[in-house]
Amino acid sequence: MSPAEAACAALGVGAAEIVSVEPVKHGLTNDSWLVRTRTAAVVVRISSGDEDALRIDRASEATILRAVAAANIGAPVLVCAPQRRLLVTSYLGPPWSAQDAAFEESIRRLAELLYRLHALQPPQGVRIVDLAETVEGYRRTLEEHGAGGDLVSDSMRARAQAAAARLRIEGELRLCHNDVHHLNLIESDGLRLIDWEYAGLGDPSFDLASVCVYQQHGHRQREALLSAYVAAGGSPAGSRFEAALWLFEYVRDLWTACREVSRR
Repeated sequence: MSPAEAACAALGVGAAEIVSVEPVKHGLTNDSWLVRTRTAAVVVRISSGDEDALRIDRASEATILRAVAAANIGAPVLVCAPQRRLLVTSYLGPPWSAQDAAFEESIRRLAELLYRLHALQPPQGVRIVDLAETVEGYRRTLEEHGAGGDLVSDSMRARAQAAAARLRIEGELRLCHNDVHHLNLIESDGLRLIDWEYAGLGDPSFDLASVCVYQQHGHRQREALLSAYVAAGGSPAGSRFEAALWLFEYVRDLWTACREVSRR
């Protein structure tokens, strides 16, 4: 099924209604298109990556997508068919720029959005994101391909396992996005998050760490994010935040290396 056909089926319109089909360029593990009709616009996503190697659970993602759409945190879902690797959602508009994410007001609003997410009652069927298992899965993939270099060293493994254990023991399990950066943030009747394929139950500090790593926040911006999160009602990340920062960066590096070998 082509992107245009998927959009027509989702909207219940004929091919004559299609105005344009444009590739969405920032996707890394999927092929996505913005499809416009005379009266609507949707995003059609067809999964293209090795889901096992990249630690993606499409059934859990489908459950989360419905929950966050109902809470006005994610995009409305028109079609979610994991067995066909197909997702069609309403188009909410362009994502934030890196500059948008750097403003003090943006940091505050993002902290409030993350608190709203973490405060949601998780639906049944959502996976637990075991960071220690995630690290081991990525390491196995890299070792099977003879790749990874220093990333798969024993010392890095030990440090990652210690950090993951600390978050698991000290943090509360909450619904987390786990991939929060400006390209996944959109203004649409408030601030919303897209791209939920790595979401699941985990430690909120890992979500907060993802923002700081991706946006290259300095100390002042990190403190602003954490303070705004607590002011919104969230629990303090405490000393485990430093462990979350290091672990998120390590997991991101492992993921990047796995994505490269999965494309060979």
